[in-house]
Amino acid sequence: MDKTMNMKAFFLFVILFLPVASSYAINIDSGHSSSWGYGQTGLSSAGDFIIAGSLGRGGQHGTRSDEWAIVSVIASKIVDHGGYFCPYQIQCNNKAWKKNVDTIYYWPSGFDYSKCAWLCEPGYSGQDCLPQEGTPTSCDATAYNTAAGGKFAGVGLNTVDGSPNKEWEITGFSSWEDSLEKECDVILGVVKFLNHGVIAAPVQVCCNRNDWHANKSYVDTVYTAGTQKVLCATGYEANAAGNDCVLIDKDICDIQNINFCSGFDKSSYDSSIHTMEEDPSGCTKYFCSEPGTAFPKAGDTSCVQCETGAKGGADSNNGVCVKCQTGEYFDQLSNTCKKAIVYSKTDLMYGKGKTKNAVDLSNQCWTLIDADDYINCVKGTATNTSASTGATSNTFVQAELPDTNTDSGLSINNINTAGNVIGTTMGVAGIMPAN
Repeated sequence: MDKTMNMKAFFLFVILFLPVASSYAINIDSGHSSSWGYGQTGLSSAGDFIIAGSLGRGGQHGTRSDEWAIVSVIASKIVDHGGYFCPYQIQCNNKAWKKNVDTIYYWPSGFDYSKCAWLCEPGYSGQDCLPQEGTPTSCDATAYNTAAGGKFAGVGLNTVDGSPNKEWEITGFSSWEDSLEKECDVILGVVKFLNHGVIAAPVQVCCNRNDWHANKSYVDTVYTAGTQKVLCATGYEANAAGNDCVLIDKDICDIQNINFCSGFDKSSYDSSIHTMEEDPSGCTKYFCSEPGTAFPKAGDTSCVQCETGAKGGADSNNGVCVKCQTGEYFDQLSNTCKKAIVYSKTDLMYGKGKTKNAVDLSNQCWTLIDADDYINCVKGTATNTSASTGATSNTFVQAELPDTNTDSGLSINNINTAGNVIGTTMGVAGIMPAN
């Protein structure tokens, strides 16, 4: 009988000191433990894991005056190549006169879902950190830190009693209680902030109390308990050294919030060859940066050499190259080719509809030196006074030489709103042969 009683006492002693499941329990996902090295390494410092609160009973308490807490960025969902991270308050629930405490989780002060994100290893992205296909179409340019403007700025301890317990949201690698008041969870947490990502690792968090009969509970210890990995925000990848996150494509971040006009595809923009311009309608267009280049056709935003001057140009509406045919000129106002005005050789010498005998020598057009005077003389629009023409410096003329020895077939192309043209050939101001 004594032997039987001794055996029962022994087994009762063993049971009392074995780890047991917590009454407040996180979701256990052991399927990803090997990917994160949990159970394969010893404990070490958790670095930047605590972003508010402190170990022990220093500083501010949590949602109850006898329960102390810390705030950390931890993964509520864990996958092999990353996790879905949010800031959470880890608080030690007080069981009053019972021996053990529980780890429980709350949303901290300043929480909202804009502070949550999927963070993934290089080569993986998006929900569940799946293999990255092609170039990302967006980027999370917010700095991952607690400074002003950072992802976790304004996050602090929640001290509001009655806040809802969010333990059910948390997934971890393990959780247990022992017989010495402690409860421990192993979760995936951020142990270092990078500019556009983090270093994450399994972290063991333990709650404790000062003795069995005192109702004061607190976070006792935090340690890393597995492999540390660099995880980057959307649009970023690890650098060559593997210790920071850098942009995959700078243009993605620069243009992701820009409203491009219809016909100007965001994914085709390339800052190395394009320049953006705001359209009066409020949207943004982009054109070839290099002078004399334009798009070869609609839908093709590569940049090629384009005809310039009277024979062609770039359409200012869509950036496409326009080339005019023989007998046409490029009108910059309408961005189209228009039929040139035809002048005979006699018109170019003496004026439109005039002949040598009908005009005094001093008023014959070919004798004029000033370009504006010559143009107005040929067109018959003004006397030989440049001041009356409203001449501007961006005028031009194309005169098309005849294909035969007749007096017909010459043309002057007017591309200026003031009706003026400039050019020289045959020693006569205002004429320039066509190509």
